This record gives sequence, C-alpha cells and structure tokens, in this order.
Amino acid sequence: MLIHLGTLIISFVLLAFVLTQGIRGFLTEQKVAELTTLAQRLAHTMEDFTQFGIINVLVLEAELVNIHHYTDASVAIINDNYDILLGPGFSDVLAALPYVAELSPIMDGEVLSVFGNADNPALEHIIAVRYPFWFDDEVAGAALVGVSMAELDNAISEMYRITMIALAGVGAFAFLLIYVFSRAISRPLHQMNEAASIIASGDFEKRLPIRSKDEVGQLAREFNRMAESLQEQERIRREFIANLSHDMRSPLTSMRGFLTAFSDGTIPPEQQPYYLNIIMDESERLIKLSNNILDIHRIQGAEVELNKTEFDINDLIRTTILGFQQRALAKRIMIASHFAHPHDIVLADEDKIRRVMYNLIDNALKFTPEDGEITVETTVNSADGKVTISVADTGVGMTEEEQKRAFDRFYKGDPSRNEDKMGSGLGLSIVKEFVRAHGEIITLESAVDKGSVFTFALAQP
Repeated sequence: MLIHLGTLIISFVLLAFVLTQGIRGFLTEQKVAELTTLAQRLAHTMEDFTQFGIINVLVLEAELVNIHHYTDASVAIINDNYDILLGPGFSDVLAALPYVAELSPIMDGEVLSVFGNADNPALEHIIAVRYPFWFDDEVAGAALVGVSMAELDNAISEMYRITMIALAGVGAFAFLLIYVFSRAISRPLHQMNEAASIIASGDFEKRLPIRSKDEVGQLAREFNRMAESLQEQERIRREFIANLSHDMRSPLTSMRGFLTAFSDGTIPPEQQPYYLNIIMDESERLIKLSNNILDIHRIQGAEVELNKTEFDINDLIRTTILGFQQRALAKRIMIASHFAHPHDIVLADEDKIRRVMYNLIDNALKFTPEDGEITVETTVNSADGKVTISVADTGVGMTEEEQKRAFDRFYKGDPSRNEDKMGSGLGLSIVKEFVRAHGEIITLESAVDKGSVFTFALAQP
C-alpha cells in the first residue's frame, strides 16, 4: 500500500512540476514576444522622429505614457551613451537594468532580452527587452521595455497552491482506494497463512473461501486443491499402514501357529509337508510385500536407474505367465498370449520389465473372477518401430474415479469387488514408475464388469 501511494504522490508531484514549468516558460515566451513588439514599435517611432534630426519630446513622451498606461510596462529611451532620455513611470528596478547585463551589443544592432537574476534580489522577477533604433546608418540609441514578473509569479504560486490542494484530495482518495484494494489482497493471504499453519500442524480439514476469479482466487483454489490432496494422501497413508499391519500380522500369526504346532507335535508327520508349503507361501508373501515397500522407497528417493540390454520380450512374457499357472488353475482362469512375431527384441532393463509384467498379470488375476480370461498381446508399431505390450482381463473393471487413482501409491480399489483382499496398493505405482523411467507411459482402459486393459510400449534396438 505504501509503495503504491508513494509512487502516486511522486508521479503527481513530478507532473505538477513539469506542468508549472511548462506553463511558466510558455507565459514567459509570450511576455517576451509582447515586450519585443512594444520595444520595436518605440524604436521605429524614434527613427521616425529622428529622420529629420528633430525629436518632438512631447509627442514621444505622450506615446511612452500611453504604452505605460495600457500595458503596465516600464518604458524608456536611452542614447548611445546609455543615458536615459525619456522614461515616464520608469521604475528604479528597470533603471538598474543597464547594470545587470552588458549593453554594448545593443549598439551593434542586436535585440536583447534581459531577465533579473539572483545577484540582485530586486531584479529577480524582471523581464526587459532592449531594441536599438538607427540614425544615419548608425545605432543612435535603444528603446527599453520592462515588466515585473510579480503577476506571473503570483499565478504560478496560485497554481502550486491549487496543485497541492488537488494532490492532498487525490492522495486522500487514493489512500482510501489503495487501502481497500490492499486489504482485499492481503486478507486472503493472511487467511492462507493461517490455513497453512493449521495444515502444517496436521489438520487437513481447513479450506479457504473463494470470493473472486482473479489471481488471488486462483491461488485460493489451488491451495484448497493442495489441502484436499494432502488430506487424501493422509487418508491413503493411514489405510496403507492399517492394511500393511494386517497383511504382515496375518501371515506371521499363521506361521507362528503352524510352527508351534510343529514343536508340540500337534501336526502328525504325514501332514507336515502340507503345512510347510503353507508356511513357505506366507513367507513368500512377506518377502513380496517387503520388496514392494523397498522399491517404492527407492523410487521416491531418486530417479530409477536402468541397466538396458537387448532381450526377447516374448520369452520374458512366456516365463512370467508360467509363474502364474498354479494360481490361474486354482481360479480356472485362462491366460492366453498373442505375439506379433516369434521373437521381438527390445532395448530395456530386463529385470524391471519382468517386474512390470509380473505386477500387471498379478493385478489381473486378483480382479478376474473364476472362469475368466487374461490376454497378453504384443504388436509392433510400423511408424516408430516400438513393441506395444497389453495385458487385458475380463475382470470386474474400474469406475472412472478408480481409473484416475489406479496408479497412485498405496491406493487400493474397492475390496468388496474382488476376492483378493491382501494387496498393498503399490504394484501399479511401481509399474508406472518403471515404465516412465524408460521414457514411456502406461495407459488404462476399463469398464465396470467388463475388464481392464493396460498398455505400454518399449523401443527396439
């Protein structure tokens, strides 16, 4: 507010100064022109009187009196010795003018305009014009016309007074407007500051009112969106911690129970291999969960490092599918593969792409009911030569809202719509980051009760 007000006042003062100086200069030029005309008229009159060598003093003095009376100017006639011949109403100030400036140029035929200066305070506001007159081709003297600048100075002073009054009025009005607008800008900023402090303390419920569509309103809208995002992330984090605790507690409890049964002999020897397999499955589940957490931690901490090599993507897909045969048979799900060519070589990080395929097929198995189908297909884009891989299922599908959040970390779809309740919500997030690290994007097309299709591409060498 003070910066705007100071800028306005400085601009107004500069404008007033420029205007008053301009007006003063204009009026001064007009006055000089007027005095020059009068001095020229007197000089011509003197030439008329002296052309026969006779000067009619009475007539000339009457002319000077008329000029002084109607123009309020001081007039005088001087000879070539700078003596004042005639000067009705000639003031002491004007009489002192010959001592202010050198008069010799007049006798050379020049017209002089003399302004009073600070050397003599009495001459500070005086303008005088000297115009030479001639006799027998020689300068015989000069006509002097002078006027006090007191009236002009009074007008300038009045102008300054009016300017200051206007400046005070405009400044007061501007102060009011700037104060109102400054408050309109600073109030939401103060609210944002308070809301930021509240959010920083862990309360993500705070929202800002949006009263405008300008930059401040846009900032408030983005602030609310940030708060909503933080609130949603906090909700997901809490759900993830709860799910993670449950996911870890369940296999650990199961393993502990079986091991206790082993130690006290509750399980007979012929059933021990069966329960050992269960313990192995639970341990594998814990290892998978730990690996997912470590992977997402590495991805959050830095860019994904790639070790690109050339390999056959079709072979990688075949071996990955084989790893899911037991689970697929248990749910009577058929996993089919269709390849563009018998062998398609890509340049990528084989371990990370294997992880991508594993997570996509694992995700499809989770959300595909019994007697469903999963199809893994590769095609080659003739335009850029990239190999496109898609994983489609006939599962429960996703709503539009679920599709928007499918790749978010820790996000898990509606558990009531699939049989697998044990997911960590990290698989698709890892898929997205690994594909992005290869300079590609993964897309999702889905419809409720019709299934989902995940698609990404890899470059060929």
